Amino acid sequence: MINVKLYTEKPISPSELMHLYHDAGWWPDRDTNGIQKLLSFGGITVGAWEDDVLIGFCRSISDGVFRAYIEDVVVLSSYRNKGIGKLMIERLVIELKDIDVISLFCTEDLAGFYDGTGFKKTKQIVMHHLKD
Repeated sequence: MINVKLYTEKPISPSELMHLYHDAGWWPDRDTNGIQKLLSFGGITVGAWEDDVLIGFCRSISDGVFRAYIEDVVVLSSYRNKGIGKLMIERLVIELKDIDVISLFCTEDLAGFYDGTGFKKTKQIVMHHLKD
């Protein structure tokens, strides 16, 4: 049985999260110190668990009133397409219910998934300032 829990209900270790990132092919340069800072930042963080194995993760960054951004939605590859991502997004949205606007950024191929979670595609220009 899959359980979706807030980080405050069931903490996530940096090594557990790094395992998910590596499985997804994300951020090979991130280390446990950076992941620990991410986890203790204070946004709302959600983990999906099968028994004591972390199989999914997502988080939000927010000003607590007007805006929140959902980041890092990731599910272990062997558990994808089973509704786990949707469960995590639904839990985050419940926790963010008092925020005026909840946003996220995704690639075009993932837009259909987010349509199914109540998000709508907009015609905004997305710009990033990236380190070299």
